[in-house]
Amino acid sequence: MSDKPNIGFRTKWRRVIYFFPFQLLMLHLKKNHFLLIFWVLLFGFTINVFASRYGVVYQFLYPEYQGASTFTSFAMVGFALGGFVLAFNLYTYILHGFRFPFIATLQRPFYKFSVNNFIIPVAYVAVYFYASIKFQLEKELLDGWEVAQNCAGFITGMLIFLIVSQLYFFYTNRSVHHYVAEVEDLAGSDKDLSQEESPVKTTIHNKNRWSKKDLQRRSWRVLTYLSNPMRINLARQSQHYHSDVLNKVFAQNHINASIFEVVLVVSFIIIGTFRENSFFVIPAAASALLFFTILLMVVSALFSWIKGWTLTVFIFIFVLINYSFESLPFMNIENHAYGLDYSKPGADYSAERIEKLNTSDSLFFADKSATIQILNNWKKKNAQLTGAPVQKPKLIIINASGGGLRSALWTLNSLTYADSVLDGKLLNRAQLITGASGGMVGAAYLRELQLRKKLGEDINLYSHQYEENISKDLLNPILFSIATNDFFIRYQSFDYKGHSYTKDRAHAFEKQLHLNTDYVLDKQLGEYYLPVKEGLIPMMVLSPTIINDGRRLLISSQPISYLTRNRADRGVHSSAIPEDVEFSELIGDEEASALRFSSALRMNSTFPYILPSVTLPTEPKVSVMDAGLRDNFGTKTTMQYIYTFREWINENTSGVVILQVRDTQKDFGLIERKQSLIDKFTAPLGSIYGNVTRTQEYNNDQLIRYISAWFEDDVDIVTFQLDEEIENQEGSHISLSWHLTEIERKRILEGIYSEQNQKELERLVRLLE
Repeated sequence: MSDKPNIGFRTKWRRVIYFFPFQLLMLHLKKNHFLLIFWVLLFGFTINVFASRYGVVYQFLYPEYQGASTFTSFAMVGFALGGFVLAFNLYTYILHGFRFPFIATLQRPFYKFSVNNFIIPVAYVAVYFYASIKFQLEKELLDGWEVAQNCAGFITGMLIFLIVSQLYFFYTNRSVHHYVAEVEDLAGSDKDLSQEESPVKTTIHNKNRWSKKDLQRRSWRVLTYLSNPMRINLARQSQHYHSDVLNKVFAQNHINASIFEVVLVVSFIIIGTFRENSFFVIPAAASALLFFTILLMVVSALFSWIKGWTLTVFIFIFVLINYSFESLPFMNIENHAYGLDYSKPGADYSAERIEKLNTSDSLFFADKSATIQILNNWKKKNAQLTGAPVQKPKLIIINASGGGLRSALWTLNSLTYADSVLDGKLLNRAQLITGASGGMVGAAYLRELQLRKKLGEDINLYSHQYEENISKDLLNPILFSIATNDFFIRYQSFDYKGHSYTKDRAHAFEKQLHLNTDYVLDKQLGEYYLPVKEGLIPMMVLSPTIINDGRRLLISSQPISYLTRNRADRGVHSSAIPEDVEFSELIGDEEASALRFSSALRMNSTFPYILPSVTLPTEPKVSVMDAGLRDNFGTKTTMQYIYTFREWINENTSGVVILQVRDTQKDFGLIERKQSLIDKFTAPLGSIYGNVTRTQEYNNDQLIRYISAWFEDDVDIVTFQLDEEIENQEGSHISLSWHLTEIERKRILEGIYSEQNQKELERLVRLLE
């Protein structure tokens, strides 16, 4: 016969309802909304609900470290998740531990609090493993042993962090039993034990006055709890302990927690010092978790010191910084274009000067004449390559669309494949390359390889090594920089050509780009002047968007003021507003030629928030962002170029071939939108923003249509596009990101073999025969 007393159903049910883990879950749902936002984001990223087109899910499910997804890369993400789980427990314990005073009566109170706060973390880990294992097996085609190793790495990393951190609290945190002598002294004193005091203490709270308000708050009822992961105990009553003793338990726990948090945050920031070393550049998902962890630790550490004033202090600091931002040099750190001199007075950026530059006949004719000489050299070069006079060759203009590494790899692969089929005619006949973002990064890399080959280096333009190089990860160093330095304090700088610049995620981006491409693009803009002038390589025009007024900033190694002219030649009388600004004329030829070419590419590829906008040395200061905001395909620049040189092209060529290299399909249907309440509110603005690229498509098609009114010869549009059947294989889009998975690389490389692209290639071959 059992000695255990019979327990009624109602008692059992109450013990389930008032089980500590369930009460903590209810606490989160009722009072911890700020904290839940981070978990919602993590769940959303993991199940591909948030930021799906940017490939964030791949960073979590199959992280890369030093170019490979291994036990180590998964361990790093697990380690970072362990840090976030610890921050989650600390935040909850510091803000809400006093609601559960029985915790202070237990040995190792914070450890047992963490054990009971398991529901959300364990649920996330379960979802993560399900999604990651499914992805590895179905998308990356790994075998069971490899998947098991990766999962073991994740668990190992997470456990290492949690165990090490709990050891700290094991040796520093004390329970109520440590103060048993004080309990006895208080019991024998004349002090009124009925006067309850708050179990919460911070270093600035007087234990007899400041915390009395908390005494009136109702504690959350708990009947059972987990004493360890495998054992459930009844909760011990705490009423017989004097509140002053409980206060001391919580106070020293909170102080130890805040010290741990401060040390950890400072350590993370110090680690950012070593971002130049690839060993410290952790996976992107780990950086995101690290950033979340730092935010939570900063907030909870402050709360442990100033308690209820935390939100008020945050608001005050934000308002103070917001209105004194420009006068705080340590906060207002601008991002600069490397190579430019920011120490002297900035160039005048005024409506009057822009108007003067755009209407200057002397500039227009001088720059036009210089480019006609380039065109003559281009024609002569093509004649020499064929061994016979080529009276009227086709002039090729390449338009490369934006789209991160997806577009960079697609552009490089499409152009090299077509050039190999055409026996080198494509790149030799190309006279102008323009476009946006990643497409121009891939085209610039290929153009530099072409130049080096022509200068005598042993380079096989069609080597798969260059495809591998251009598709290497660029995202990990960017997010690592954001997590450790960019949003907190930037204390490192570097020198380039005699000027000093701040190290931030933009510097990390350029450095990684150079590492990936063996530093072949580490040049100044002016170094391309002679190769372009002599017809060795095509002219390249970059066109980042000026944030301040929406104009386009045209950047090239050659003077191109003719591309900024928008006055009607005859018949039309109007006061047109200048739309384009030429970089070299704005900054000065000598200054512009010193611009680091990778900075020019970055200015043309500045996706919001991922990379910082670049401030130019002008007065007033102006900043630039991605070219895709205004012209994602380079069509506007192409039309201006053809219009300016229409007479020379008509006389010296047999027409123009515009080769559009697009990372998305041009043909698109109607997007059906849901009719939920939220959609009703977001549709007006959301639809306009979501259709920016489509709007550009409509405008571009109109521009191309009008060519026939002023151009006598043929203009053929040949399009290589990443077909939807390839891009959307197995129900997932290729990421619009600075990171590609191995399976995404494979799908992009296969894109050129689609039926539509092969037809376009055959058409290009016929045009160039």
